[in-house]
Amino acid sequence: MEEVLRVSDRGVVLEIGFRDLVKYHGRFYIGGVALAFKLMQLAFQELVPGGVPDRELIGFATGLGLNGPGVIDAVEMATRAKTRGRLAMTIAALDEKPGPEAPDGAGRYYFEFTYGPKTIGLGVKPKLIPEEFMALSRKVHAQTISEAEKARLQEVKEELAAALLAAAPEELFIVHK
Repeated sequence: MEEVLRVSDRGVVLEIGFRDLVKYHGRFYIGGVALAFKLMQLAFQELVPGGVPDRELIGFATGLGLNGPGVIDAVEMATRAKTRGRLAMTIAALDEKPGPEAPDGAGRYYFEFTYGPKTIGLGVKPKLIPEEFMALSRKVHAQTISEAEKARLQEVKEELAAALLAAAPEELFIVHK
């Protein structure tokens, strides 16, 4: 049975699985979609223990800025944070936050969810993002990547997604309350 995120939308509980998120985003940034799925699992569990979060109260901030389209799309589908004006593309004082630096140096793998007055920060644990992914992504940003390397990068993204989905969310992130 597929794991699902549960959110309430105007009194109706929606169940959103990873496959649903992929239908919305596609597979190009599949690692980001899987990362967001696990982020939301842990954030919802921490912010609303034993309950179902209300979409109207969920906010999200990403340390990746515009460089995380898979993360942004997945969070948007589940929470509607972007559409409803509760998405921040940057996080203040990012240098003080945990999580590895993004491949282009423009952000960090650090995220914050808000739920009403509560906030939780989630940093990706060290070595979670494979060095091969980081190296190939740097080549994409530098526009020096070959066609063979592009194909390998997509394989690495798929491998990362599979590894993320197989892990418990608590194994993946450093929690900051």
